[in-house]
Amino acid sequence: MRKAAEDYNDLGLQELAQGNFEEALGLFEKAIKEDNTYARPYCNIGNILAATGHENDAIQWFARAIELEPGLELAYYGMGNSYFNIGNYESARVSFEKAKEHGMKHHDLEFMIAMSYMQSEKLEKAIEHFDACLTEQPDDVEAYFNKGMAYARMGRIEEARDVFLRTLELDPEHDDALYNLGVAYAFLEQMDEARQQFEKAVSINPGHILAQNALTELSKSE
Repeated sequence: MRKAAEDYNDLGLQELAQGNFEEALGLFEKAIKEDNTYARPYCNIGNILAATGHENDAIQWFARAIELEPGLELAYYGMGNSYFNIGNYESARVSFEKAKEHGMKHHDLEFMIAMSYMQSEKLEKAIEHFDACLTEQPDDVEAYFNKGMAYARMGRIEEARDVFLRTLELDPEHDDALYNLGVAYAFLEQMDEARQQFEKAVSINPGHILAQNALTELSKSE
């Protein structure tokens, strides 16, 4: 029974990798029919539900997988993503931490723990986990950018500026980093530098409303 369930699960993963959700779902259901105590197909059905926007249903499937295999780190990670996507950031963080406890080690996991802390305004903890992410993936642009945003929210403007500069070394066309670097320069009363960053942001993304508004305000103050 377990071998047949594992075979169906493996076939389902192959279909899932090709984006064939319905075929994959049918194979995962067959796996459960062969052995309803095998946790992984429950987790994989959770992933399909999450990928198609059914986050609350996904959480129930991840929970069932964890009941059957309490050490299944992928189920905790999937559950964390679903909680994050519905705005339950504390439950997301707890789920991500459980994935880590059960052996998952990946820069994306550290990034999501950091983002969960950030959404809960626990900014020091967020920075700690952005740093852990960057230790594992030193060129993670979004980890740098969001670390800069955390510093900015804390009022640590010079540190935010430095991190936005690092973000732009890695991705010179990151329009949000350009905009927020401009804001940092404005706080530091370096208005020429601020204007340059806002102009760059608008040149890259003409629809960047915040940068457009910032340029308008700078023009008024002159």
